Amino acid sequence: LIVLPHNLLVVDYGLGHPGSVHDAWAFQGTRIASNPMQLIPRDHWTWADSAYPSETWCVVPFKKPKGGRLSRDQNVYNKYLSKVRT
Repeated sequence: LIVLPHNLLVVDYGLGHPGSVHDAWAFQGTRIASNPMQLIPRDHWTWADSAYPSETWCVVPFKKPKGGRLSRDQNVYNKYLSKVRT
């Protein structure tokens, strides 16, 4: 289910995948993955979890670098992003 955060408008959804399919794989079958600019107005975006691609229209949390750590600012950002997505 893809919802625009500013007005809670549902712009896309995916059906047909079993629950065992990873979110990122199911996402590839949606219209928004293949043509986001048709569904998301200019200067708008949607929030998603880290399974989704980081795009100008898809805001995802920072991922910890392999063998590294997130900065304090990145951790704070992730904390607030998780509250918005919930």
